[in-house]
Amino acid sequence: MAPYTHQYRVDAPFDETIEIVTDALAEEGFGVLSDIDMQAAFEEKLDKEHVRYRILGACNPPLAYDAIDVEFEIGALLPCNVVVYETDGEETGVSVVDPTAVLAITENEAVEPIAEEVSSLVEAAFASIPNAEPVSA
Repeated sequence: MAPYTHQYRVDAPFDETIEIVTDALAEEGFGVLSDIDMQAAFEEKLDKEHVRYRILGACNPPLAYDAIDVEFEIGALLPCNVVVYETDGEETGVSVVDPTAVLAITENEAVEPIAEEVSSLVEAAFASIPNAEPVSA
């Protein structure tokens, strides 16, 4: 398990999981600003097959504004990426960046409370998904 992510297994098909995760994030004030289909990119650019793998760029605009206000270059670490991918089982894998781990690299104490709030909202979003189970280390 990566030290910079929280991982979940969602008992739902891939496309449904995308919708469930997007809706849960929206309930906590996040919008999905980008949706990168890595499977399609690998097929198109490398002529390689890969499992379904999408990167959703989630952003909470007020908190992003606050973060950029206190650490101008923090935009290079935004938005919060949420990866949704196929697994060998019937569930779908989801990996979400740990905002406190990633934003700590700024070494700016003013960023810490913002990172903690973002982390709390992301955790609340995933706790609201009834068929999502955290993956233990």
